[in-house]
Amino acid sequence: MGPNLLHLGLMLRHELERLKHKDVRQRRMAVRRLFEIDDPAALATFIELLDADDEWFVEKAIDAIRNWVDGSNRKVIVSLSVRNEVRLRLLAAELSPRIGSEALSILSTLCSDSDSSVCREAWRSRLKIDSGTIPVAIESDDHTIRKLAISHSGDPEILEKMLSDSHPRVREAALDQMILIKHSPEVLDQLFDSPLRLKAAILRFPSLIESQQTSTISDLCTDPEPALRKVIANHLDEVDWFGWPDVCLAAKESKDTYLLPRLLRSRREPQADEMQFELLKNGPDISRTRMLEYLHGRPISDSISDLLPLLVEDSNPLIAQAASSLISDSKALEGEL
Repeated sequence: MGPNLLHLGLMLRHELERLKHKDVRQRRMAVRRLFEIDDPAALATFIELLDADDEWFVEKAIDAIRNWVDGSNRKVIVSLSVRNEVRLRLLAAELSPRIGSEALSILSTLCSDSDSSVCREAWRSRLKIDSGTIPVAIESDDHTIRKLAISHSGDPEILEKMLSDSHPRVREAALDQMILIKHSPEVLDQLFDSPLRLKAAILRFPSLIESQQTSTISDLCTDPEPALRKVIANHLDEVDWFGWPDVCLAAKESKDTYLLPRLLRSRREPQADEMQFELLKNGPDISRTRMLEYLHGRPISDSISDLLPLLVEDSNPLIAQAASSLISDSKALEGEL
């Protein structure tokens, strides 16, 4: 044994002896020093402190157990799992994965604990060790346990089944896993009328476009929130959606007045020019203003160029100002060309 290890050993013994001191201040100082020494050999002594009358020492004992228990300490975890105190059984459930498969018998008992927090933590640990218990966990009456099970599952069949779960957090967890494994079944379309429609749209949109399910895309265009508008636009930016009449109509009639200007923002096709012109001539003021802003910095069609002087005279000062600015911008752009 080297001199440093010998010194540490002497320090450890000294502090362990000091834990027996009648002065509580000395005992607390010993505890602090033992944490500084950080030697798992002190674990047994800290386990004894779980029965101390002073709550401070009990909390430090729990900290020590959490710090130092490893795969060689199965007996410690077993002893914690049968304690009356909920927090100690909870600690046993938390630490069980450290002993691997040897924890399964312990966790099997804790998964049926009378306290729900212990039961949930036990399932959390059990699922880390044995994914084979997922089918059992998803049948639990506790939605938190079902959610935990789903977060460990990559089985498309299970995930699709749990989309119909009675609890919204479980349904969302199933959707999150589908996103993770890139599973995009048509059953997701049932979520488009639910609070989960944004996540469902993120996952489904590539398939909707590939299979040209334009009626579903049109439905999503009816009244999208800003985040969904972004999803729609990002995907349609790469698609010739002008050949989809129902999508064109849905975009024009959308309750989201920002959707159509956004869809037309970077398009150069003749159909886009026609829709931009129609929007600027007859669209809602907020859509017209946004479209004018988007047209800055790019060539504009002759029809729109001819319309701009009329828009400068518009009764809405925002439209008039944006049209005037666009005229100046177009002249400057022409000069550069």
